[in-house]
Formats: sequence, structure tokens, C-alpha cells
Amino acid sequence: MNLDFETIRALSSPTRIRILSQSLKSEATTTQLSREIDKSKSTVSSHLETLVNSGLLEKDEEDGRKRVVYRPTKKAEAIVQGKQRKVRFSVASSTVSTLIGVALFFPARTVQEQERSGPGIMMNEAVEKEASEVVYSEPLLLASLVFFSIAVSALLYGLVLRKLPERDS
Repeated sequence: MNLDFETIRALSSPTRIRILSQSLKSEATTTQLSREIDKSKSTVSSHLETLVNSGLLEKDEEDGRKRVVYRPTKKAEAIVQGKQRKVRFSVASSTVSTLIGVALFFPARTVQEQERSGPGIMMNEAVEKEASEVVYSEPLLLASLVFFSIAVSALLYGLVLRKLPERDS
């Protein structure tokens, strides 16, 4: 889905994001939204007009109703579902990265512990074996730190995305 300038402008306000978030839960009137987000009716009305003009909300003005009800459009639902997919991917990738990092970390730790607790230098062959293990362990530690860093970054990204609609202005 391509986002046009009006949509980006509409989503640039934390208040409009809160209004959109509330309207995604259930259709609402201006009065209901003003109570739920603790803003004046005129402020909410202005933000609703921007959201309608951007195509994120639609007005439902039936003849039998006294009040105008706002509901999200398919465009708004697609944007929110895309955000949820990003959060799920972020959490999944952080889990996989953590498991890879841990899997690489423990063999490297075992190699280093063997190096420290070895019986000493008895034979030239034993020295060569230990030297190759030491060289092998450092890249594993580095790789485990890289995967762990990726995991932490992805988890933080997912948490930030999850909290975005709840930001207050």
C-alpha cells in the first residue's frame, strides 16, 4: 500500500492516532471520542475532518440518525494490520537471533574453559590443538554478541511499534 501526503500528514498527530485507534475498536461519535481521549469536541471534530479527508475514516450520516458516526476505512485497517505484522516479525526475529547467539556463545565458552583448565604443555600436538581452539572461539563470541545485539534491537523496535498508538499529545 502506498501512503500519500494526506495520509502521512493525518498520521503525524498523536491525537489523530489516538482517535483512529479508538475508532478501530468500534464506531464512535464526536462526543464519544472527545470523552475517550479527553479532548474538546471542537478539537476532535477538527481531527476527524482531517482523518476523513485523508481516507482513513468515513462518516456515516444515515437519515434516521441524529448523530454522525465515524468508522475506519479499509485503508486504515490495512495500515494497522501492517504494523501488527511488523511487531510479530520483530518479536520472532529477536527470538531466533537470541537462540542463535546463545547456541554460538556456549561452544565458545566451553572452548575457553578447556583452555584455562588444561593439564599444561606436555606435548607439541596438544599445544597446536589448543591454539586452533582459541582462534576458533573468538569469532564465535563475536558472532554471538552480534546476534544478541540484533535480538535486542528487534525486540526494542517491536515494543516501540506496539506502543505507538498509545502515545499521548
